[in-house]
This record gives sequence, C-alpha cells and structure tokens, in this order.
Amino acid sequence: MLSATALASVAVAVGSASGSGRPQASSRPQASQVTITLGYAGGTNIDPYYDHVIAAAEKHLPGITVKQVVYATYDDQLDEMPAQVAAGTIPDIIVWDNSAPVDQYAREGALLDMNSLVASQHVDLSVDPAALVHAWTINGDLYGIPLYLQDSAYVYNLGMLKAAGITTLPRSMQQVAADALTVYQKTGKAGLTILDNLFHLTQYVLAFGGGWNYGATIDSKANIAGIQFLVDLFSEKAAVLPDQVGASWDGVAVGDNDAAMSDGGPWYIGFMSSSAPAVDYVLRPIPTSTGRQFVVTYGGSYTITAHSPDPTADMELIKYLTDAAAERYVATDTAFGFVPAMSRYIDLYRSMTPKFDGITDAVLAKGLTLDYPPATVQFGNALTAGFESIILDHQGTVTSLLRTLQHKYGTK
Repeated sequence: MLSATALASVAVAVGSASGSGRPQASSRPQASQVTITLGYAGGTNIDPYYDHVIAAAEKHLPGITVKQVVYATYDDQLDEMPAQVAAGTIPDIIVWDNSAPVDQYAREGALLDMNSLVASQHVDLSVDPAALVHAWTINGDLYGIPLYLQDSAYVYNLGMLKAAGITTLPRSMQQVAADALTVYQKTGKAGLTILDNLFHLTQYVLAFGGGWNYGATIDSKANIAGIQFLVDLFSEKAAVLPDQVGASWDGVAVGDNDAAMSDGGPWYIGFMSSSAPAVDYVLRPIPTSTGRQFVVTYGGSYTITAHSPDPTADMELIKYLTDAAAERYVATDTAFGFVPAMSRYIDLYRSMTPKFDGITDAVLAKGLTLDYPPATVQFGNALTAGFESIILDHQGTVTSLLRTLQHKYGTK
C-alpha cells in the first residue's frame, strides 16, 4: 500500500561517509556474525529501495547479514503480524507506520523499548520533527526510529473526472459524493474506491468532524455521518471496494482507471510512477463536510520486536538505515515515494516531487491524529466486518454498528 531519475545519481550516497557523518567501518567485531530479519510491505516501488539500502548496509557493516521478509501488501503485514508474534516468528525488525496498532503491540510486550539502545549508540533523534518522535513514544518508552513522514490525502484521477465532464476538484465531501455519482452515471465506472480497513474508514470519520478519541466517541453523530456517507455511495453504485474491480488495493483501482477518487497519500506517487505512468492524477488534502481540508500526519519507523535475539546489532543496522545519507536517499529516490523523516530533507523531497506540492508544511503541521481505541486490532476488524456486512449483504445499519462497537470497545 505504501507509495527515479535521481536514483542513479544519488546511489553512491548510501554507504558513503561523504557528508553523512558515517564511520568508515562497522563498530562490531568482524568475528561476530549475526543475521537480522527485516520485515516490510513490498511493492514495485518499495522493493528496489530496500534491495539497494540493505545491500549498502551489508557492505558497510560486514558483521551483519540481512534477511528480507517481504509482505505482499501493508494490509497483509498487519494481518500476519499477530500470528507471527504468537508463534515467535515475527522479524527482528519491522518497518511500519503509526497508523498501525503500535500502542496495543507495546502494551502486549511484543515490541522492544529502544531508549537505552538510542543512548548507547548515540542516535540523534533531534534531527527529526519532535512530533514524529513523540508519536512513537508511549508512556516514556520509544518504539520506533523514524524513516519517513507520512500523511493521508485525497487522490483524483483527472482523466476519469474529465471523461465525466468534471473539470474542477470538489471542495467538500458533499461535492465528492455528487462527482462520484456523476462519474458512475456518465462512464459506468466507480466514482470512488476505498480499501476497507480501519485507517481508510477513519479518514471519512474525520472528514465529517468526528474521530475515535481513543474509544470515547465511537458512536458519535459525526462518526455515524462519515460511515453513512460511504454506505450511501455504495448503495448508489458510485463506490466500489478495490477487490470488486479486481484490484489488490485502492491505488491499483485508480491506476487502472476503475475508480476516479480515493483517499490515499504519498505512497501513490511511487506506485503511480512505476505502475501507471500514463495516468494523470493529483494529490490534495482531504475535503470535509464543512469545506475545510485536512490530512492525518504520522510516520514510518523501524521497530525492534521483543522476539529479536540481538537488539544491539538491530540498532546498529537501524542507525545506518536512518542516518543523513540514508534520509537524503529517501528524499531523492522519487520512485520510493515517501517523505524523509529528517527535517533538513523535506524541502528537497518536495522540490523533486511536484506531485507533493499540495501537501505543504502548514498542512502537515496541522495534521490530525488517528486516536484509535485501545483494542485497535479487534476494533478495526469488527468495524471492517460490520461495514462490509452493510454494503455487501445489506445487513444492519451504521448507527447500530457503531453503538455495538462503542459498547464493546469504547472507553466512556
């Protein structure tokens, strides 16, 4: 799910000490050999990035070998992780973002507090936005070293909108609905697609002024309005789930011209450039029911799992993969499609990635938070299942669904 002409020109920067502050050799004794498993969600724009940086890391850190554990999609990663934790087979390091249930995994003891490792290996987190580091800190414990900034956004397939006679982008969710219906009526294609999981459903809850508030407001009127908005579009056949058009996720549906609009984020940039380069699209902040716009601001990090046998070696690898040279590579590898976490390189990324122009620093600074209920995995699964039951089987109502979830997972 997660989102290159500069690739060759900056390849030498990764693994080079020039301007990066990197030592010329590993601090680990070369006789001490360790294999580290590193898990991440793959993709046509993701795999080349990790292949490159891992090869450079192994060359620079001769005592370390990295075994890549590649999940087919980010949803697959989140779906598989609970069973891997239970079986003790979860990778030593995982790459994920804090739209995931990090708090729940931390409370259940599946993740390692990284504070002491940061101190012992002199990792400087002040180079990253304080809010991003804070987002990975739970009750004083640190559970991630930032790799990239992330935000939600709205994606518009301009060719599909134009085919339906739509020449201006919607300024409110009401206009999104009207345009989605127009696309369906004029072209027979979906006006909107949504990947049915907690993160994507939450974008529409927020668009109507709602939010989960850590479980206190699950059944609020605003939340009901946000989910009902989607249900109405499905009932009018103006919206589809990606798998209803043979797509693995929403980006494929937009890239294949099967849907005109979707909530998304910068991960679209790398995916569209590699998989749908001919599609004309734009990325903008998400409209709301009041006409204002927003994004959710969060970020991706490297996390060490409690399963890992050698956290010190893990941290040595992570330090290399998040230093200045690595962060500059994130900024300039436009196929990768993510915003670097290191503050000094965010403007460089924007200058090299015009598709991100609409997501300004001011928009990111005012980004909303996800504030999931404590039993995040269970809540998300129940919300998704209930939503699917309504739109696919015509069973139940949004109000009854959210009231049930409030009773079971709420905190008020």
